[in-house]
Amino acid sequence: MAQRRRRKNKKWLGTFLFLVLLVIAGVICYLVWDNYFRDKGEDVDEEKSKTVAVQVVDGDEEIENEKVEVVEKEKTEQYDGEDPNIKSELTGVITYAGVMGSELVIRVNIDQYLAEGGCYLVLSKDGAVIYDAIVEIVDSAATATCAGFNVPVAGLGEGSLDIVIDMRSGDKEGTISGRVEL
Repeated sequence: MAQRRRRKNKKWLGTFLFLVLLVIAGVICYLVWDNYFRDKGEDVDEEKSKTVAVQVVDGDEEIENEKVEVVEKEKTEQYDGEDPNIKSELTGVITYAGVMGSELVIRVNIDQYLAEGGCYLVLSKDGAVIYDAIVEIVDSAATATCAGFNVPVAGLGEGSLDIVIDMRSGDKEGTISGRVEL
């Protein structure tokens, strides 16, 4: 008879453990469900200001929660001004003109995006042409550039040189001018 009671106790214990696990699973599901849908009912004004848990220790004072207002930044337009690619004339700037070692180095940036074309350099001193060269236009992400001019300084002499760069691409043309001291 003693064996029968042990079997009934084991069945009762198994049933009890199953019910406890079922209740625990139900509580966990409720907490997850409640946490997921708790913030869904807030209106738009409450969404802009949020409570942030901040703990600042300044002397003996502690601040637990602080209300922070979230302000959205005003949207800015990506392009400010006229699109330079629709101009009929090419524009740009000489970004560097100086002597490096035994060469006069000239670099140019073109404001428009160009996939092909050429840059024609003319160096003159007192109105007389002392050097000329042609390089191709190299495209970049949003602009273009001349491939670069490296001119030997030996044949240029000393003094001030006028720089004139004519750019041509398709039916567009433009000129960039500058001056360099040797």
